[in-house]
Amino acid sequence: MRVELLGPLRVLDETGTEVPVPAGRQRALLARLALDSPRALSADTLIDAAWPEGAAAPANAAGALHTQLSRLRRLLGDRIVSGPGGYRLTDADTDVADFERLAARAETAARTGAPATVRHLAEAALELWRGPALADLEHAFADTALVRLTARREAVAALLLDARIHLDGADTVLADLAARHAANPLDEPEAARYMRALAASGRQAEALALFETVRGALADDLGVDPSPVLTEAHLDILRGTAPAPTHPKANRISQPLTACIGRESELAALPELLKAGRLVTLTGPGGTGKTRLALEVIRRIGLGGRDVGMVELAPVADPSRLPEVFIDALGLGESILARGGDDPATRLEEALWNREPTIVVDNCEHLVEDVAALLASLLGRVPGLRVLATSREALGITGETVFDVGPLPTPEPDADPADLASHAAIRLFEERARQSDPAFTVDESNARTVIEICAALDGLPLAIELAAARLRAMSLADLAARLGDRFGLLGRGPRTAAPRQRTLRAVVDWSWDLLDPAEREALARLSVFNGTVDLDAACEVCATDADAITGLVDKSLVQHLSGGRYRLLETVREYAASRLAERGETAEYYTRHAEHYARLAEAAEPHLMRAEQVEWLDRLALDHGNLTAAIRRTIASGDANLAHRAVAPASWYWWMRGYRREGQELAAQVRGMEGPVDPLLRAKVAMAGNWAMWAGSLDPAAVDAGYAEAERLIQAHDLGRSEPMTQIVPIIRALLAGDEARLRAILDSLDREQDAWVRGVGLLFVSDFSGRAGRLELVEAELGEALAIFERIGERFGLILSLQAVAGVRMAAGDYAEARRLLVRAVEAEAEFGADLADSVVAETLWRIDAEHGDDPASVLERMRAMTGRAERIGNDENVVASRISAAICLRRLGRVAEARDELLDAEAALPQFRDFSDVALQLYRQLVDLARETGDPDLEIRAAGMVSGSEWPFSL
Repeated sequence: MRVELLGPLRVLDETGTEVPVPAGRQRALLARLALDSPRALSADTLIDAAWPEGAAAPANAAGALHTQLSRLRRLLGDRIVSGPGGYRLTDADTDVADFERLAARAETAARTGAPATVRHLAEAALELWRGPALADLEHAFADTALVRLTARREAVAALLLDARIHLDGADTVLADLAARHAANPLDEPEAARYMRALAASGRQAEALALFETVRGALADDLGVDPSPVLTEAHLDILRGTAPAPTHPKANRISQPLTACIGRESELAALPELLKAGRLVTLTGPGGTGKTRLALEVIRRIGLGGRDVGMVELAPVADPSRLPEVFIDALGLGESILARGGDDPATRLEEALWNREPTIVVDNCEHLVEDVAALLASLLGRVPGLRVLATSREALGITGETVFDVGPLPTPEPDADPADLASHAAIRLFEERARQSDPAFTVDESNARTVIEICAALDGLPLAIELAAARLRAMSLADLAARLGDRFGLLGRGPRTAAPRQRTLRAVVDWSWDLLDPAEREALARLSVFNGTVDLDAACEVCATDADAITGLVDKSLVQHLSGGRYRLLETVREYAASRLAERGETAEYYTRHAEHYARLAEAAEPHLMRAEQVEWLDRLALDHGNLTAAIRRTIASGDANLAHRAVAPASWYWWMRGYRREGQELAAQVRGMEGPVDPLLRAKVAMAGNWAMWAGSLDPAAVDAGYAEAERLIQAHDLGRSEPMTQIVPIIRALLAGDEARLRAILDSLDREQDAWVRGVGLLFVSDFSGRAGRLELVEAELGEALAIFERIGERFGLILSLQAVAGVRMAAGDYAEARRLLVRAVEAEAEFGADLADSVVAETLWRIDAEHGDDPASVLERMRAMTGRAERIGNDENVVASRISAAICLRRLGRVAEARDELLDAEAALPQFRDFSDVALQLYRQLVDLARETGDPDLEIRAAGMVSGSEWPFSL
């Protein structure tokens, strides 16, 4: 057994499987025993650990301790033993003991002058740490141990730095030393080490300046003089007895500590691009891993024997120092500060002249113009130079190849867990999560949650890595639940990372700080959009111009998509929204956004009942997220008139594009809003979303009440002929009331040309009355006229329903081939709306024909099983039942009658609430009557027959 304390407490059995230990006293007792294992601890010591100060021990503390230890024994076996000295933990390894042993050996190796051994042992010791020691225990003994162990850890880290300086040269650890010094500027040994390393890298002036800074801080903050360790380092540098600069190596690229995941195609392409062109710039949003990718590319080039190097520009604020920074970073000679009046740019060109280096120039964005000028000069005068630059915008140099590094793609929510290993975002999350929990793996139990996390974080590698690291202290479910506050959640990163890469917010702050005022204003306002946006809408809503938008694209904060649309990553959008709130403009720009999309819906509405409807449906679909966001915001703000303006024209769009539940919910919310609203808008919203009645999910009586309210408003304000939707109201009411005479009277009053669409719909309804009366010739005439109307005006939805109705007539006549031809035509017309077949309103009839009359019921059965799954994923309950009805028909034809009956009985549970007004319910019970009769179940037959006879579905053929 192994007890790990260098992080949250964790117990592993002999197979490596984690043994859960309950939180509270049992974990505290185990940790206390493990810290001193195998030494025995007295009962008093353990009582103090289990009941720390502030938590009074029970009267019978010894008995309570015995109870807690007995419970631990049930988990861990007889590894907790008692004796004369008290209690001790036996037969258990601990990571603390391993760390102490490795640390001691590293210290011994350091005293004997064996830097390679020191590095090996120190790295092994530091790898044992999974986070702060005893991170999940809030007890005095844990705090004491944390202080002791952390101090030992820092000492080992210092030994490792010394070993690396000796083995690889001081310049390889300057970044680490700078980070450690920044974390504790008054730590004199660390400051001395940093000074000596700077001097050893040829940067004596910086080392001396650092001494003055630390000396001043000690005097100001503590009122003390520098200690001997700092003074000696200072004197050594002044005397020139500090270590001499190390000889530069051709390959000055450090070995990354983690694998570069998910960039296989980029790693293959970039070396070829560098061969073809001498400057390649990696662009993309912050956090996409441009630096990590560039490092891996240059490392691989270096392994081939090429002269490579890296210049890090993020810490550079003064552009005049750029040539000097290049010289120092590339190890091209002594510090330019020691050469008086030599021109740094000339020295840099001379140093590179006879060489053929490939260098990474990292983080150019904040000095982009000066970097571009320097690189243009170098590339023009040094023929063998090749540069791989990283920047959030292109350098704009002639001959530059711009390579966009985007987020990692994420799988669909319903992706097969077996295929997730092929998705880079998931692989990255899994590998980084294993650094927190070696047993972590993505499997069926957590795949959806991991996908959700990676998608919510836009596939940004940095965000995924920061999120995975949080698994040290929280569960996967807790992590997913807190993604709404991503900047707070991902507010801690590696201590040694550059400040701009340490947290998710710092990454975006860095980009924000590089924007001019107009770009900041535009970015903040762009946050009001939900989804993608076209340039005209962005400029109008944000009160900005195209230059500001395209400037944000150039700086990788706005994505320019195919088709001329723009999008913010959700991380950037959330950040920009916080900036908009800081400006006090959120409400104003929410309103501007809602007004824009209400106007778009109003402009689209007349076209949704004409031949051009597909074009306008596609136009609305592009802005579906914006339209629904606008409606929800107006509901939240209580702006009833603007909410009605946006909802009233959207009803047909929701129905035809398959957003029926969402539209029903939004319409219901808007109907309940109070305030002054145009009567026509009130009337249209009163009936909006009520098409769900045809699926049996709404109470026909409640629907009729909505139409009654619409009719009252229409009559009170003389709106009857204002537009087609107001003319439909009395037709629907006559249908619901079963009033054939009124329905026919309304049809007779319509103008056959001006009211063609309304008449076509009315003919579909009235044909049902003709069918119930057995007047089949009249049915054919009425449906034929309706079909001709919709074919003439090019309105596809009416065409689809007409084709389905005529197919019903042909089915009743036994002409299944013609019925199927008509239904295929209807499905093809429906596909123009962009709907999935599993979301179709007419395909279920086609499925029944294939199931009942197709030549191969086994293959149809297989197809229906697949269709059931698709309908379930889409959320179309009607088609889940419809596909199972067809599956039952196939089972019956295959002689599996009992299975067919059970299939229908199982599907019955998914029927809508108002089954007497549902076509799919009617079809299910018709099939169930036959199966009950065939299986000899009279009770079931009577029940199913009663449901058939009680159906009020109006289209019964």
